[in-house]
Amino acid sequence: MIATQLKIANRREVFRYMRTKYLRTGEDTSKAEIAKQIGISNPTLMKITDFFMQQGLLEAGEEVVLSVGRPSQMLKVKKDCMYSLGFLLEGIYLYMGVVDIFGSIVYKKILEVEPDMMTVKTQIKEHLVTELLREAGICKEKLVGIGIAMPVSYDMKSRTISNGRMVKIEKEIYIGNYLDEMEALYQVPIFFDNDANAECLGVNNARNLFDGGGDMLLFSLGTGIGAAVMLDGKLRRGFHERCGEIWPNVLNSMGELGPENTLENQISLWRVFEKNGMEYREGAKGMSPRIRTQIVEDIAKELAVAIHNANTLMDCKELVVCGQVIELLEEPFLEAVNRYLEEMMPLGKHPRVQVESPFCGIAGIAGQCIEYQVEKTLEG
Repeated sequence: MIATQLKIANRREVFRYMRTKYLRTGEDTSKAEIAKQIGISNPTLMKITDFFMQQGLLEAGEEVVLSVGRPSQMLKVKKDCMYSLGFLLEGIYLYMGVVDIFGSIVYKKILEVEPDMMTVKTQIKEHLVTELLREAGICKEKLVGIGIAMPVSYDMKSRTISNGRMVKIEKEIYIGNYLDEMEALYQVPIFFDNDANAECLGVNNARNLFDGGGDMLLFSLGTGIGAAVMLDGKLRRGFHERCGEIWPNVLNSMGELGPENTLENQISLWRVFEKNGMEYREGAKGMSPRIRTQIVEDIAKELAVAIHNANTLMDCKELVVCGQVIELLEEPFLEAVNRYLEEMMPLGKHPRVQVESPFCGIAGIAGQCIEYQVEKTLEG
């Protein structure tokens, strides 16, 4: 390893240790502790911490007597040194938030919108970014990135979106111009991704504190249905960047091999409300107890089958369900999904499904911006 690579690797290790410790314990760190835990010399550590101070990543904490002798100056990651914004469209709701250097959401809100991605992305560009910064009290100089997650397939190489019928995307569309315009307007990197991928990243970071991770299957269920796969702490995107796109799964080979017989058409909230004689907006705001119970059972059963089939192949440690369905159907839905999974796998080979709020997608997509800026700073 050449000297420059070693220098960056040491910086990365020191920063990772300090941030992870604070996330786990809420405590600051001394130079002596860092040197002992990481195994680097005091002169090298002094250069690293001085560099961090100059870059605004660290600040001095309190002086603490750790042992016999002079007080030791504690160090801490500067919480307000950088922020990123996240936007996630889920049905008729746009989830928005501000994320700090620890990947924590420091401000969040939900806006009711029309389920039209092209309209929403224009609103983000024209006024929602500015409004969110103002409401959160964040100065534009500390903004390091903007992340946008939508319920569509996204090809990072061609910068095209597709498969977004629930948000009025009927064909493949190039959005590179939009991303370039956003970057020029706000002078920060713009990250775009599929909503399930963003949610998977957010859940992994929260549970593993930016310190790697294991295997996870995440199912995002709202107006449509999607999934994401995490293997050895890395998001799996697939050869065609469509890993986790389970919405077109055909439920019955004996039936019609078309969109009417797909998983999404059977259990997306949009279709389920429609089958029960309700408009989506109406159903999202209120259901009778009878309709709620019926919807819980109908969606939980089919979703459990999809989870069972996927995890029989993947054998992941964690199973997570995210999306607006969790907000609407709450604990009875989770109980029903796990009950059906137990019936299909009586020996208990599946882990129990856990649930997360769609706001984890804000932490995921905005967290990507933070990590990008942190890495650039460490390489500086």
